[in-house]
Amino acid sequence: MFRPTGFRGRLLVAMLALALVTSLVIAAAFMVSTFRDEENRARERLQVASGVIREILARRNQLLVNTLNVLVDDFGFRSAIASGDQATLSSALDNHSQRFRADLAMLADRDGNVINSLQALAPGKRVPFPALLDEANRRGAAASLVIWDEQAFQALMVPVQAPGLKAWLVMGYSLDNRFAREISELTGVDVVFESRESPPRAFGHSMVQGDPASIMAAVRDSGEQASMSGDHRYFSQTARLNADDSAPVRARLLLDRQTALANYYRLAWNLTLLVAVCLGVAGLLALALARALGKPVLHLARYADDLGDDLTAVPPPLTVRDELGRLAQALFAMSRRIRHREHRIHHDASHDSLTGLPNRLALDRHLRRQLESGRPGYLLSLSIVGLKELSETLGYDFGDRVIIATGLRLRGALDHRCPLGRTGGNEFMTFLPGRDRERLEAELAQLRQVAEETILISGTPASVSLCAAILHLPDQAASLDDIRRRVSLTMDRARYGETRSAFYAVGGDELHLRELAIIRDLHTAMENNQLTMVYQPKVRFQDGTVAAVEALVRWTHPQLGPLNPEEFIALAERSGQIHTLTEHILRRIRRDAGQWQEAGLRELGIAVNLSALDLNNPRLPDLVDGVFADWPRPLNTLTFEITESAAMVDTQAAMRALARLRELGVRLSVDDFGTGYSSLAQMRQLPVQELKIDKSFVLRLDATPQDQLIVRSTIDMAHGLGLGVVAEGVENEASWHLLRHWGCELAQGYLISRPLPASELAGWHAAFREQAAQLTQDRPRRAVTDRSQS
Repeated sequence: MFRPTGFRGRLLVAMLALALVTSLVIAAAFMVSTFRDEENRARERLQVASGVIREILARRNQLLVNTLNVLVDDFGFRSAIASGDQATLSSALDNHSQRFRADLAMLADRDGNVINSLQALAPGKRVPFPALLDEANRRGAAASLVIWDEQAFQALMVPVQAPGLKAWLVMGYSLDNRFAREISELTGVDVVFESRESPPRAFGHSMVQGDPASIMAAVRDSGEQASMSGDHRYFSQTARLNADDSAPVRARLLLDRQTALANYYRLAWNLTLLVAVCLGVAGLLALALARALGKPVLHLARYADDLGDDLTAVPPPLTVRDELGRLAQALFAMSRRIRHREHRIHHDASHDSLTGLPNRLALDRHLRRQLESGRPGYLLSLSIVGLKELSETLGYDFGDRVIIATGLRLRGALDHRCPLGRTGGNEFMTFLPGRDRERLEAELAQLRQVAEETILISGTPASVSLCAAILHLPDQAASLDDIRRRVSLTMDRARYGETRSAFYAVGGDELHLRELAIIRDLHTAMENNQLTMVYQPKVRFQDGTVAAVEALVRWTHPQLGPLNPEEFIALAERSGQIHTLTEHILRRIRRDAGQWQEAGLRELGIAVNLSALDLNNPRLPDLVDGVFADWPRPLNTLTFEITESAAMVDTQAAMRALARLRELGVRLSVDDFGTGYSSLAQMRQLPVQELKIDKSFVLRLDATPQDQLIVRSTIDMAHGLGLGVVAEGVENEASWHLLRHWGCELAQGYLISRPLPASELAGWHAAFREQAAQLTQDRPRRAVTDRSQS
């Protein structure tokens, strides 16, 4: 079976259409040719009939003339004429007209006047055929076609001699239906005698069926050439009845089309049957041929479909060498090329293009199977130390060759059942089955020994070292994400470890997850005002008045609880949120300062810590200017504290930012002074107004002579540079009095107050006055243990 729209169906339709068109064209050409032959044959029949009519009329003229000559020689007839008796003459004419079956008979004298007639012409009238009489006078006898009394006659006039011309005998034969049928029987065509006038008038015809008048009206005058007329029903031709075509009567010859083309129609019907039979046979042959030709095509189509699912599909057993055979070979060759290409793509997708080792994707598949199987083993990640420096020194092509050599050495040192893949620029990863840690360490030592042996590349020796991160599976990771994260954490420890090897420490990535949670939730915390601000006062040593407060941000995470500010600020710097956090803090400070204004703390200054990244933010001065645009106090009550390290990260950018902040009028302070790595020459260039001694030098100032020496020297140096000094971490009165004695300007520490919420600051300020009075009382000199002078 085949579908009509399939290849075999279309092939069958095409072949049938071709056979049908060919048959129709041949049959049409044959029928047209045959039709023309039949048409010519009909014209020939009419032409022949025309000649036959003239011949019949001519022969009948001669025969009748001879017969009438015999009649006029008859003694009785001449006696009747001689008697002049009308009754005798009428009897003689009637007798002879019946004898010769004439339709017209009359006698005329020698001058052409009627003597007697059977048509009731009165004696003495002129013969109604003057032309016939004239010809008879010239030739002695005459014969012609005449029209008389609405009839057409073949008329003859012969003389009656007795002796001498006594009379003219006129006899006529009507061209009636009987005569027309006689001629039709001889010629095989219908005959109509008609007048030459227009419109013609019919006299006699041979047609048995049909109305002659309507037929004559439909048949146009075709002349002597046969043509189709009468609504293509007849072939017609006009025939002359005498030589010079002078007769008033002519004959219209008609040949019925059905009759003329009977053979043609019969032939057409037979040809139609023959074409139908041929088409039927051609259809069967086409069907068989289509099935035969379509079968291999169908096999090839199924083979092509199978290739879409399975490139190893077996090709059909075609042995032909034609186009189908070539197509089968092409499909087979295509499947081989596709298999080769897929193999290549699969290889490229799962192997590193530089070393040819399996890549991360392939290792991931292997590790996923390991996790699913639960088979224990050690995941070993190896990183080439110093590859970046080696490539920058000897070229990246040299570095690539080092990677290739290292990979090949590791591959050669590993058991063939252990996978080895390149998972990064300078990283390799393998999986060693088993739980024996001593064996693992031995194999790791062997790998290092092989890989770290000096490599000679193009005559240039190079040495590499490996650091290793080790996880035990499946105990220390349950997913690929765990593996990647924990390998990365462990590798960081391995790089800085003494042995350059590190096993994953359980809980090591919880810190990472904690950091991710903090980074993820920090933005939400700022939007929802989950961050709070606290303020730690700064008090003047001289009179115990409160000069300023240091703004400190706090965050109690919904899940993690209170967070160390250093932790989430550092994470904000790493995640790029520090600028948003700084803006949030400045706006909170601006709002809280408004409350203090109403509480009478109008002169209270505010210190704000800036990150090193804030100094690289070119928008920071504009941000400060915008936030504190309506600040009711002078901007010199606003102090930005920067660490030494922050100022030294990008000195030029920091100097530009600090200069613009100074232009706004704010004060600048160096925070945590003494813990950084800046030189005094660099510090001298900073546009700051004060130094803030780090609390690590102040916390045990009263009991540590070295701290006393450092702090006193720092105070003297700052004063020498024209800078004020703030000591943070003041937690006992002894340290307070030492710092006051050395001329330090401001104190900050738990001795004064812990950081307070903004709402409690006014109350604390009122309560601090009594304590301030005690602190500012001068103590005896011996009460102050100034060991820096010892």
